Parts: sequence; C-alpha cells; structure tokens
Amino acid sequence: MNDRTIVKSVLLVLGIVAVLFIGGFALTSSPSPSVTESAKPPTTTTTTEPPPEGVFLIAIDNGSFRPSNVLLDIDETWIVKWMNTDPREYVLADKEGLFEVTLAEGDEFEFDYSTLPPGIYRVFATVGFQRIPGTIDTRPEQ
Repeated sequence: MNDRTIVKSVLLVLGIVAVLFIGGFALTSSPSPSVTESAKPPTTTTTTEPPPEGVFLIAIDNGSFRPSNVLLDIDETWIVKWMNTDPREYVLADKEGLFEVTLAEGDEFEFDYSTLPPGIYRVFATVGFQRIPGTIDTRPEQ
C-alpha cells in the first residue's frame, strides 16, 4: 500500500464516521406521548362554590389526599366527600372495612361519619403498589 491509498482509506473511514455521527443525531427519537404527558405539571381546579352544609371535601390528586388529615366537628360537618381529580384510578377504603370503592377520574364518594362513635378513622387510597394514607378525626375537642 502506498501513502495515497492509506490517506484515501483514512478519509473514507472518517467520512463514514461523520455520516454515522450526524445521522445518529437526526434519528434520535422524541419522548413517547405517555412520557410527555407524565412530565406535565398537575392540573389544579378551583371552585367558587362552598361545599354543601355538613360536607367536607377531600381531593385525591397527584398521588395524595388534599388534605390528608381531617378534624371533623360532627355538630357542623358529618359527611366526607372524596373527589378523584387525578387521571389515575384509585381504590379508596378505610381500615375498619366500612367502605371500599374504586374512583376513576372525576368520580366522587361520600361517607356519613355521624352514625359512628367519635374516634380516629384511618383511610387510604391505593394506585398500583402505592398506598396513600389519611385520617378522619371525629373526636370532640379535648
């Protein structure tokens, strides 16, 4: 092999490497729609209407209860209403086995605590393997 053949071979290899390198950038894929959707900030909703008399509202949003720990004055508020504002489906239940419901996005569930003795009631929502805890405290102020 002479020097001219070696130079041509090196230039050919460099050209192929450059084409592959530049082509690699052109062929990179963009994130899938599900990845793009999950990267969006959570939506928030506000309401200008107060809840009906005797009802306390809890939102299930972005993997949490809002609020998660509730102190109810049974003389004024006796119903707790959960609203799923998250696109994921949750199973809402309480530790005592009083209820277990599945809530899709936009679904609501109400429970009347006025018929139960005063106490702390533990609730949770599950989505996949994630378990979201919450409490409803109906004890009178001490």
